Amino acid sequence: MSTSIKLLLNERYIALVGVLNRELILLDRLVFKLSEAEMLTRAEESRFLGKIFDEVDGVREDLGALEVARSMLVGDITAALGLANDTLTLSQLIAYAPDLAVDPLEGLMRRLVDATEEIHTLREQGSRAVIEKLDQIDRAMDRVQPAVFGQDGYNSNGFMATPAMSGSRFDYSA
Repeated sequence: MSTSIKLLLNERYIALVGVLNRELILLDRLVFKLSEAEMLTRAEESRFLGKIFDEVDGVREDLGALEVARSMLVGDITAALGLANDTLTLSQLIAYAPDLAVDPLEGLMRRLVDATEEIHTLREQGSRAVIEKLDQIDRAMDRVQPAVFGQDGYNSNGFMATPAMSGSRFDYSA
């Protein structure tokens, strides 16, 4: 292998370590935001969930951009090695990495797998929490509907069947 190809591979592997590290940072942020959403849901503070999900969408977009950068780097590395683009996984690329990049890549790969598993767990827990919250809302609606639709002095349109006393509770006399 020529010196220029070795130099190119070193540069690409260093860049790959940087991209994977940035992905890990974003996955950690995603774990934090999903944990936050779960806690807010359990605390019945759903008014802030929209903001959290906006931030989650931003992280997802950033991850998409990093995924493109990662795939381009992997393509450059496999081309420099004389291999087809789709033949190696990231884990398999470590075998071709320069000695300097092996430990950081292996560590990042383990941490990325752990973060991904944590996200799946949080997603399942969050889904359960949201389903529980929807069930609570549904039960509350079951209690409200009889009061609004035909019982307890309300008509079918939700208005009081007998008009309230006319007059104001405010005294406008001087």
